[in-house]
Amino acid sequence: MTNYQLGIFNEEGNIFNVSEFEVTSSDVSTIKKAIRKAVKPVDETIEIVVSFGKTLLEKISPNHLPDKLKSFETIKGKNGHEMPSNQSDLYFRIIGGDASLVLDQTIKIQEALDGISEVVLSENGFKYKDCRDLTGFVDGSANPKEEKKYLAALIPEGEKGEGGTYVFHQKWIHNLQKFNELPVGVQEKVIGRTKVDSIELEGDDMPVDSHVSRTDAKHDGVAMKIWRRSFPFGSAKEKGLMFITYTCDPFRVDIQLDRMLGNTEDGHSDQIMNYSTAVSGAYSFAPSTLELATILED
Repeated sequence: MTNYQLGIFNEEGNIFNVSEFEVTSSDVSTIKKAIRKAVKPVDETIEIVVSFGKTLLEKISPNHLPDKLKSFETIKGKNGHEMPSNQSDLYFRIIGGDASLVLDQTIKIQEALDGISEVVLSENGFKYKDCRDLTGFVDGSANPKEEKKYLAALIPEGEKGEGGTYVFHQKWIHNLQKFNELPVGVQEKVIGRTKVDSIELEGDDMPVDSHVSRTDAKHDGVAMKIWRRSFPFGSAKEKGLMFITYTCDPFRVDIQLDRMLGNTEDGHSDQIMNYSTAVSGAYSFAPSTLELATILED
């Protein structure tokens, strides 16, 4: 498959924006025209991944609705944590290497959609140091390598939506002060990796409630691998991570979220949730470039 949206696998960009919109217009032709205008890049170095929530795709192009696309609903954990939904209609992830151009593209998208939608969330982010989260740990270490990333991320041939991907967006706000008060050895037990060189803990050194343990999931012997493209954000007001993942099947995300919340048989919650809070969550579908062009045709 070579007609996936290129931004999905872009590993070179270091400046990002994610913007989420609720579509308020009922005129399908107007909606499609606005999206066509929005996705035109302001510069050849900018890449955009556009994806659709289930409700919007049912409205503008129901024949292109993949079988497993659903709206995200708030999940409550057995141990007092929860992951809230802010399910919307239309999602844009902008990737670039120049903050000015990423901002220009963000503004262009917002202006193109003005009058047919409302902004639900818009977050700017960046590559922090050597691909680290603001906690100081390397992020995305468990991503599949080489060709395996395509198998993890893309809907396989023969399935509706083939060459596209299911997308999950989730904003997390860190309590960095609380986390940084922990000794480094304790932080490593929370994450499940060493801090400096990002080596996964092994044997008795790996807690069952570490972040690695809770998200390293298997189902019927199959590893539930996903393609993570998260980015940190930060200011004096908020600091956190915009968790973004692409998957061939949303069940792979569901099982990881349930394991983090303690909703599986072993009942263990992810320790990271004592130091970081999920404040949003949404599913969408990013079609292949060929299918996207068809969806947006009048």
